[in-house]
Amino acid sequence: MSWYPTRREMMGALLAGGASAQQNAELRQASGVKIGEITPASAVIWTRRTASAQRLNNGIVRRGHAPNASAPTPEDDVGRFEGACAGGNGFIRLVVEPVTGRGRRRTFSWVDVQPARDFTHQFRVEGLDAATAYRFAVETREARGRRQDASLIGSFRTAPLRSSGVPVRFVLTSCQMYCRMDRSDGFWIYDAIERMKPDFLVSCGDNVYYDSEDPIVNSPAAARYHWARMYSLPTLDSCLRNVPAYWQKDDHDAYSDDCWPGMVNPKMTPFTFEQGQGLFREQTPAPPDGQPMYRRFRWGTALELWLPDSRDYRSPNPDADGPAKTIWGMAQKKWLEETLANSNARWKILVNPNPIVGPDHKRKRDNHANPAFATEGREFRQWLKANVPGSVILMNGDRHWQYHSVDPDTGVHEFGCGPASDVHAVPPSEGEDSRYHRFLRIKGGFVAVQVNPDDRQNPLVFEHRDVKGGVVHRHVFGTV
Repeated sequence: MSWYPTRREMMGALLAGGASAQQNAELRQASGVKIGEITPASAVIWTRRTASAQRLNNGIVRRGHAPNASAPTPEDDVGRFEGACAGGNGFIRLVVEPVTGRGRRRTFSWVDVQPARDFTHQFRVEGLDAATAYRFAVETREARGRRQDASLIGSFRTAPLRSSGVPVRFVLTSCQMYCRMDRSDGFWIYDAIERMKPDFLVSCGDNVYYDSEDPIVNSPAAARYHWARMYSLPTLDSCLRNVPAYWQKDDHDAYSDDCWPGMVNPKMTPFTFEQGQGLFREQTPAPPDGQPMYRRFRWGTALELWLPDSRDYRSPNPDADGPAKTIWGMAQKKWLEETLANSNARWKILVNPNPIVGPDHKRKRDNHANPAFATEGREFRQWLKANVPGSVILMNGDRHWQYHSVDPDTGVHEFGCGPASDVHAVPPSEGEDSRYHRFLRIKGGFVAVQVNPDDRQNPLVFEHRDVKGGVVHRHVFGTV
């Protein structure tokens, strides 16, 4: 069969009155697609079949924010809430081929999607060629022998080999709250990112807000509603069809504010932290079950990316600080130090969901920039100075302001991307701190990073961008 037309070609055919039967069918993938875990030879494509072609735009509006948010009652049906995308029984399959058409087309077998997994399936695509553009189609149908629904079309590019000295560009986002969108169809940042066409995106947590946004999550159904409502927004749906991403979880999309394993939030019962862990893997491209969520990815000679997990292994926040208190846990910390020390990448970028340098609010006790975890934070910063001086750059989300800080004791740099919208920005309680801050902006946006192996003047460039993609701060490493 011939390859599926592009969205532009499909629209042209429709306007010309020559659409195929499949083009006339309805798309049953209202909650979009997510492309993730990109390597030189593999990718994971997250899919979901929905009962309807579109999200529910005329449903019951639930957009309150704490303390004016409430959990669904037993009488509530979250499927009737605005933005809902009810899952649909049926089958899903994936077709992938190189954009040039000169490689092998791969057609995966039909998969029967089940309500126990929210009608989702993650296709693990192996054996790809490095630094190669691929296009794909996600096909669905209600039952065997039934006509196929319309196909969702997307694309991605695999990572280069570690021996390849090619430029790489990526972006970092965090803290997207539904009730604080900045346009009716989602967020301006996704429009800006789609236009930039980066190699990949990192979403470092707070993708949704289970505990502080209406409806407060008290069941898996309510949690899944948050994901469907967010990722069916047109700006996210459009961007993520063609920009692959790596997802990390933080407190609000794991369970509750500043959470740790075993924590119980009474307003969310009977929903548990452990359920939140499982649902994050269900709703994003993720490592296979049984593998840790912390991982690393190599992009050519110059860049290696570390994505630690800051929720699964941490000590309870209220515990007294000391050598035994940890956010990462001993196994993850050992993995971090060994892999950072052994990497031969010119630039090692560690994206932690929470600050390691800060400074942060004085009242917080959740991260390495706080007194509650000061021992581990100080030890790690000192370890970076002693073992990998100047080659590890820190990035983070979680904080609701954009900043570039330098630790006065070790010289370690940290870049905070800020929230997804200006309306979600909140100033740090202490304001600007000249000991740390090289840049501070109480607005939303994202961070764009350019790695240029052959550029002696601009080998590594960090840019804070506003929500529409404008550069508001620029820092260059390695100028000669």
